[in-house]
Amino acid sequence: MALPASHTLVELFALGQRTNSTSNSSNSLILVLQTGLCCSRRCSCSIDSTCVLEHKTINNFGPELHQSTLWEREATSVLTAPEAEMYVDALKTIPIKMIGQPAWLQQHEFLEKLNMQAHVNAILNQDDFVKEAFLSFEKVGILIYELIVMEVWREKVKPILETEDYAKHGTMTPYIVQYHEATIVNLLEALMYYEDVIEAVSDGIVDVIDYCNRAIQYLNSRTDDDALDEWRLESIPGKDFDSISSIEQLRYQTRDLRFQIAMRTISILRYITDHITKVPLSAMTRMLNTHDLPVALVELISRRPWIRNIDGKTQRLQENQQWQTVSRTDVLQLSKFEAQVWLALYNLLMEPECRRKYSFNSYNKNQILRLRAFLNDVILDQIPPLANLRRTLEELSLMEPPPAEPSVVIEQLPEIHEHVLASVKEGWQTIARYQIVKVFTDNKDVLRRQAQALAAAYNVDTLDALFPEAPKCVVCGQPAAKRCSKCKTEWYCRRQCQVEHWPKHKELCRLTSANSSTTSNSTTLISSKIIDNG
Repeated sequence: MALPASHTLVELFALGQRTNSTSNSSNSLILVLQTGLCCSRRCSCSIDSTCVLEHKTINNFGPELHQSTLWEREATSVLTAPEAEMYVDALKTIPIKMIGQPAWLQQHEFLEKLNMQAHVNAILNQDDFVKEAFLSFEKVGILIYELIVMEVWREKVKPILETEDYAKHGTMTPYIVQYHEATIVNLLEALMYYEDVIEAVSDGIVDVIDYCNRAIQYLNSRTDDDALDEWRLESIPGKDFDSISSIEQLRYQTRDLRFQIAMRTISILRYITDHITKVPLSAMTRMLNTHDLPVALVELISRRPWIRNIDGKTQRLQENQQWQTVSRTDVLQLSKFEAQVWLALYNLLMEPECRRKYSFNSYNKNQILRLRAFLNDVILDQIPPLANLRRTLEELSLMEPPPAEPSVVIEQLPEIHEHVLASVKEGWQTIARYQIVKVFTDNKDVLRRQAQALAAAYNVDTLDALFPEAPKCVVCGQPAAKRCSKCKTEWYCRRQCQVEHWPKHKELCRLTSANSSTTSNSTTLISSKIIDNG
């Protein structure tokens, strides 16, 4: 799929970061989603286009990604425009205590389908009616609220639940609850590419900036041991998966989920910097001086979390969330994640308004000058506008930067984050105990309702159509051509593997297949399905 020559640099780096894959070996419905839809802005091929910053030509940025012929013909739509409007209109704030409850699961279904459709629209470069619906119904703030709620749950409630072995009755719901944060980040990434969405966020942009800053700090704090632990978990053979404990299964399924989410926030941050002059002045000050994001991004360039060394081999994180072994020469080729960091730095250090507001001191000056070591000819060949940044850095090394322009700025605080924390009156232990009883339970009726809700959100036939990939046997990992005819979630290479797996698969098969008669895409039913928070 060739790119037209009219694309700007901003669009080009955005285009190319949206590919998906489903799990190759699945133990349950969870593993169908293991790699999820954590993907970035549009799918990419070789780039030959005009740069909006310098009116120069960028040739062949990155390897060509061969898309399925599905996209060359006609994509399977997840939602129509009227359905998307109904889903968006139904979104509401849900208290942290109600995570995992029926109303929350329904909202997860809505957001997941909206996320899929937003990415389909981006890949096909067609009208983004999902974005228009969020703007028309003024629901971008709800999305940000939901994101902060999930972050607070992860930091405050999840550690307590882990001490109670909340996955002992099954890993399906615990995984989906954690995966929900990735869904929201994905959807925000798709929406915040657009300037009008950035403007519509208004004061909520402070919460998004703070969230991105915490994600960048997490990436900068990772060690080689963290990457090695994730690699050991992902190397567990599929045939051994069912022999490990439920908590170990959950660790396997979520082994790098937080890392993948944090990596996607890089794109969100970069889109904000693309439109930095459109955000409130207090938000710009928060990025530049409160969090000093230029210095944090310099550290990210230095650490390169998208590269890892395993058993003497260098691996790079691909846009489809998979690690791929690369040669020494290929390491010099910019990944899309690294390119996003460079673009964000360019915006923060070269935008005239940012240069007037940034408070230089000896520490951040020295940190920013570290970029000179990375701005080699190979990088400049791939992103020519960075030559301007290198020239600016050379000037900075020879002179004292001018002081920040004096101004009176009323500091904005992250209101959503503070509100979520203040809304919890009963304490985190009480919320955790409530969710153990109501959500992470062995009650058959609750499990059936949860399975029905998830089956509605993740229609297997739709996923297969959107992301075609050769399936593998859940038992032995060999290429598979047959799957369970009842639930259609598990693949097998031969009858023997299916018979061997049946005792473990039987209960999930019963729960999942029971939903087929209850799942409907009819828009006439959406309004009557809305579940009350209470």
